[in-house]
Amino acid sequence: MSVFNRIRDRVVWLVRQKHLANMLGLKVPYLIVILVCSWHWGDLDSEKFYAVNARWPLEGPPVFASHFATWDAAHYLYLSEVGYHRGVPSCAFYPLWPLLVRWTAPVFGGSHVVAGMVLSNVCSWLAWLLFYQMTRARWGPRAAGWALVFLIVFPGSLFFQFNYTESLFLLLVLGLWWGLERRRYEVAWVCAGLLPLTRAVGVFAVLPIGWHALSVASPGWWRRWVSPQRRGDAEEAGGSAAASSSSHCGLRVADCGLARAWWLLAAPLLGWGVYLALMAYWTGNPFEGFAAQKYWGVHSIGNLWNVPKFVIGFFTPTAWHEFTGSLLDRCLFLVLLWCLPVLWRLDKGLLVWAYVLGILPAMSGTFTSYTRFAACVFPMFIALGVFLARREWRWLRYGLLVVFLLLHIVLVWRFVNFRWAG
Repeated sequence: MSVFNRIRDRVVWLVRQKHLANMLGLKVPYLIVILVCSWHWGDLDSEKFYAVNARWPLEGPPVFASHFATWDAAHYLYLSEVGYHRGVPSCAFYPLWPLLVRWTAPVFGGSHVVAGMVLSNVCSWLAWLLFYQMTRARWGPRAAGWALVFLIVFPGSLFFQFNYTESLFLLLVLGLWWGLERRRYEVAWVCAGLLPLTRAVGVFAVLPIGWHALSVASPGWWRRWVSPQRRGDAEEAGGSAAASSSSHCGLRVADCGLARAWWLLAAPLLGWGVYLALMAYWTGNPFEGFAAQKYWGVHSIGNLWNVPKFVIGFFTPTAWHEFTGSLLDRCLFLVLLWCLPVLWRLDKGLLVWAYVLGILPAMSGTFTSYTRFAACVFPMFIALGVFLARREWRWLRYGLLVVFLLLHIVLVWRFVNFRWAG
């Protein structure tokens, strides 16, 4: 069976699950409420609309649809409609998402705004279903249910409904995690190769892939130290896939798994190479995206080893929630830090994912947009679901749920009205 048939069968299986109605029952009312509130009580910041360098529509005054194309969404719409050109600040954004919007816009009457929102909601819906199934298989339905609830109401999860890359990125990350856990390396290859075309941090997928390779193709003492409780799970989940792989390779299962696991490290690097080739083709400069980052003056790879700057930045917030200096961003980073000991006990491999998805973005941009980036740190929500599902912690569980929900509502209002949300 080809990889595409497997993906198709998996999607069909997910759609038939009872969780489909539950997820759809959240998405539709959510969007309807936002549409109604924006129509009747919208308070779009016109001054901010004209001040930024990318807006939608590209020319003329704001329209109703401008509520759903603020901040980075306007950059993605510009790239999907106009494309990449040298010297344009929008080149700092990665190409897979605007390409998908461009390719699907004809299905929606040529509207890139509608195409982007539909794609975002479909991708996040599939990601939530996959997240629930994977978490349930490892830690049970109660923990998985609460983990999913925390993921959905998390303040930064508002971007799963709008024209941002978070939905696609989370789906690809979970697809890679699923492929590694189930030893479906063909799926892992596709997801790992596409991640660097979606967000810059995608190239660091080499770290969890490397950790996985060590855990399945390394001395026994390493596997016992890394995650002793997972050996049985991995064997049960990946047994049929490993058997199939051995029949195709003509090698022992362990030898075949060794080669395929280590070869996965090339996928993110290949994806990054494709990104550079596309930028060279479109702009004449393979590093145009990095040059455009200088316009924003925030994210830099040099920040990753500038630990003093990171520590000082953490202790010097300047506003409750703005582009830089956000107190909210720093508070949500503390939530991730609180989850790290829980992840250590659950599965040390999840710590690697938390580092790539949660700590690297915080360091590279000194917490800029961290509320949004943290929405994709799926191990954090697993830790919250597993730990807070206990009855003795119900007061903390419901308290955190209320705080997340109130912040989510506030940030949605800010986003659709061109105030900073993340």
